[in-house]
Amino acid sequence: MVFWTFIVVIAILLITYDKINSKTPDGLKNIHTITLFSRIFLIITKQFGHDKLYFRYKQYFENDGIVKERILGKWVCMVTDPAIAKDLLLKQDVYPKVSIEKTFPNSLFAKYIGTNVAFSSGDLQPIIKSTSDFFNLLMVLILFRRVCNPAFKILPLHLFAEAALKMIDILETIDKKPVEIKNLMQRFTLDVLGKVAFGFDFNSLGNPNSAYVTAYNEVQKAILDPLTLVFSIDHIPIIRQQRLKKLAKLNNLFKEIIKEKHKALAAGKSREDLLEHMLNANENLDNQILSDTELRHNLAVFMLAGHETTAIALSTILYLLSTYKNIQEKAREEVLRILGDNLIPSAEQHKSLKYLNMIIHENLRLYPPAPTLIYRELTEDLKFKNSIIPAGTIIELFLYGIHHSPKLWDNPEEFLPERFEKERTTSENYTWLAFGGGTRMCLGNNFSLIEQRIVLCLLCKYFNLRKYEISLAPNSIHKDGLKIQIQMSPHPIELIFKRRD
Repeated sequence: MVFWTFIVVIAILLITYDKINSKTPDGLKNIHTITLFSRIFLIITKQFGHDKLYFRYKQYFENDGIVKERILGKWVCMVTDPAIAKDLLLKQDVYPKVSIEKTFPNSLFAKYIGTNVAFSSGDLQPIIKSTSDFFNLLMVLILFRRVCNPAFKILPLHLFAEAALKMIDILETIDKKPVEIKNLMQRFTLDVLGKVAFGFDFNSLGNPNSAYVTAYNEVQKAILDPLTLVFSIDHIPIIRQQRLKKLAKLNNLFKEIIKEKHKALAAGKSREDLLEHMLNANENLDNQILSDTELRHNLAVFMLAGHETTAIALSTILYLLSTYKNIQEKAREEVLRILGDNLIPSAEQHKSLKYLNMIIHENLRLYPPAPTLIYRELTEDLKFKNSIIPAGTIIELFLYGIHHSPKLWDNPEEFLPERFEKERTTSENYTWLAFGGGTRMCLGNNFSLIEQRIVLCLLCKYFNLRKYEISLAPNSIHKDGLKIQIQMSPHPIELIFKRRD
């Protein structure tokens, strides 16, 4: 009670302060505002998901293609217009990324992921004062991404399969009892990331309460706390001290991962994985690309993006298959026909799984694990319809709104994999952006898609869905539609893997 009274007082002070100090630039006056009061209302009523945000302001997103709000003293425009999406993704000089430190100064999130490959252009933006500076920046970005790119070109499919088989062994011990699939997928994707990208065994499938899982979940919970995002409560000394201890614990575990990799390399066990490439970029004294701090920050961001988003995608796709039994059956038939006697798909078979790929892309359209893209900052005025958005404004591409727009998609709230029969996933029309687009497309897009295909293929093939059927647990909170908790992370999903008679 005392805590919530404190929060209400802080909210009133923030609203008052915002009202006094938030002068609206002329170019933004015609754009609808999501007020701080509205944000607080959504938090109090526990409507944290971006799906709720979209449907609450749908008329403005659809009619105008843009809304604005004040976040920590800055004007942020959320955009659902594909034309701006295209410009934003192709014109890095006009729309550079904004660093976490600049967006949330001195926050726990900034200390956690800091300067990394995902946010790199924003961090270096202050050095751009001339054309030559811009090209210097571009070269740094190319080198920065070049460190990571080789690790994603040829992926060890057997390591994906090993973790998937371990997960299936767990499922096979359970019959007709509910399985909380979201937690299981988080543990599975963490193990895959550890083995494939870091050469490290988290063993979260074998030990769900391991130090790595516990430490990561504690930091993740703190970062995604809506009260932190709106009220910056991690600046309150007592709360900050507690959270910094949790972050220090996780950072110590990152050091252990790096230490284990050094041991492996000293023993001549090179695997050319992501962590090895990052260590080489860190320890090359003649051409050091990553500092010690940047190495840790990149480990953190790959830990965050490399398993959390895929875990959400796998959870929502299994929810959909449990709900749409006809699609479940059709997917099963395709997998069994194409794979034959193989347990996991070959490189060619990955491309041949047309219907399975349509299901994956449609799931990512309906429930994009990353519902928005990283903030960009306008470096020049932008004319948009009847407004001139001034330089310095933050632009946030709202993928969920684009993916659900009735202007861009027929029956956008329906699960229709067939809408991707015409290879619409190329993002050329900038209406499907689950992995972003342009030259800065997500580095891990292929990693995630392979992981999803292998899980679904093994469920169809080895676990043999000819004998099992996936169903939603009775009395599930999701029986009338998927309930989103925060961002696009769903509430726990209980599924039943029931043997057929």
